[in-house]
Amino acid sequence: MRNSLKYKITLTCTLVLFSNFLQAQLISDYHISKNYNCSTCNLKSATIHSFKTMRVNIHFILRSNGTGNFSETSNINGNPSGENGYWLADVIINAANNYLFYNLQMTQQLSYNPIPVEDINYNYKLNGVFFHRNDSFFECYYSPSSLIRNNGSVINVFLFAGNDGRGAAGYDRLWLGGMSQAYTDYLNYSNIWFIQHDANPLNHEIGHVLSLDHPKRSPGGDTCIVGGVQYFDNCDDTPTFMELINDGYTNPYQWCNGQKSNNLMDYSCDQRALTPCQINQVHSYIETSFSDYLYGNFQNSYAQITSFSENTAYIAETVEIPTGVSITIPNSKRLYIEAQELVINGEFEVPLGSTFEFVPFGL
Repeated sequence: MRNSLKYKITLTCTLVLFSNFLQAQLISDYHISKNYNCSTCNLKSATIHSFKTMRVNIHFILRSNGTGNFSETSNINGNPSGENGYWLADVIINAANNYLFYNLQMTQQLSYNPIPVEDINYNYKLNGVFFHRNDSFFECYYSPSSLIRNNGSVINVFLFAGNDGRGAAGYDRLWLGGMSQAYTDYLNYSNIWFIQHDANPLNHEIGHVLSLDHPKRSPGGDTCIVGGVQYFDNCDDTPTFMELINDGYTNPYQWCNGQKSNNLMDYSCDQRALTPCQINQVHSYIETSFSDYLYGNFQNSYAQITSFSENTAYIAETVEIPTGVSITIPNSKRLYIEAQELVINGEFEVPLGSTFEFVPFGL
């Protein structure tokens, strides 16, 4: 598309999601807890029945020569394939949304205090996929601040090839390792589950981003000790270690037997359930501290596109390609725009092999 005229596009769209029902995988994580206190956000005011969609960016760190991870056009083994980084990002986000759509009954129930099952009522929208050719960060396994995109509006997720079974979260960003092993298992067993199950650690780490902590991490009960500092999960409906022992459990830390926990924020082979308090805490935190990250909310009123060479995402009420500017999206690259209004005053070209994604949102 090439045009030097002015266009204004204002549309309303509906997000369509969900894939097949999946199993779960544990990831042993290190995270930066905010020690979020439920009492500071007036939980009773949380509109938990108002469905919330959070924007998410997916990042892949490659070596400077473009190898070692999923790229725009190749799989993690460097072979040209439709199973590239865009594909993997879609698979994981769709699976994560599917998990959140089906909340499960808590497996670790106290005999005298049953925990009801409520709808989780939040999910994610994939806002952008980014590829960074950077030897310095390839083996670092954390979320480099210099590579963050759409700061203040999007949760940024970094997917690393190695370091299987590790993850971390801090404020509005997180990283997950193990993409190489997951893809190898998928190829060896011809089963997409080995890719999809990474959605569970993604939900776990985003749970930390959205204020949740581990219900139990030591025999002391519901307390977590991180770096010598004690944290609480602030939810009375997540049974503590001693409550479970006193109610007849022999070992509440079982990985995958009948006594295991299936709470999303616990460590087990099946992280799938959230309690009413945890759900309420997430919704309260989004409403009080994270509203700019909601799909359809805009931190910026205006953004200009003046050049384009790598994948870029623009989020603003109005996004403009100004007069005198000529934008051509390179082959295999994507331009993402979320706005109420897109104004094209300059020249704009989307050649074959490149992608332009405009996500309009009408309030």
